[in-house]
Amino acid sequence: MNSIMVNFSFLQPLLGWLALLSFFTFILSLILIPWVVGRLAQDCFLKLYHNDRSTPPPSLASVMMAILRNGLGLLLVLAGIAMLFLPGQGLLTILIGALLLSFPGKNKLINGLVRQPKIQQSLDWIRKKRGKEAFLWP
Repeated sequence: MNSIMVNFSFLQPLLGWLALLSFFTFILSLILIPWVVGRLAQDCFLKLYHNDRSTPPPSLASVMMAILRNGLGLLLVLAGIAMLFLPGQGLLTILIGALLLSFPGKNKLINGLVRQPKIQQSLDWIRKKRGKEAFLWP
């Protein structure tokens, strides 16, 4: 009888790295999400839908800030997706990351996320803990 032996020794370091990543994304979400939610304007979700798209030509500083903002947004979206399966606040992290990103369909995505009562309750709870007024929802 021929038995097949499969060596899964490569999984142990991978699981260790995933556990470490899970720990750091959890801690990062505990620090960053309340900070970002507390800094958002009370009417930011209303302004998002009434935003005038006419802007002056971009400067080098505004382009660099856009690159940094989109990089951080992408990192938060990816961390949020990971937190859907790992410990952490996945949907809130995805929402905060999406707010930072610039892409077509952004308003539609954010509208779909913030229309969920659980998301609204969570964001308003965080604002209350930070001593801020609740958001004005569309």
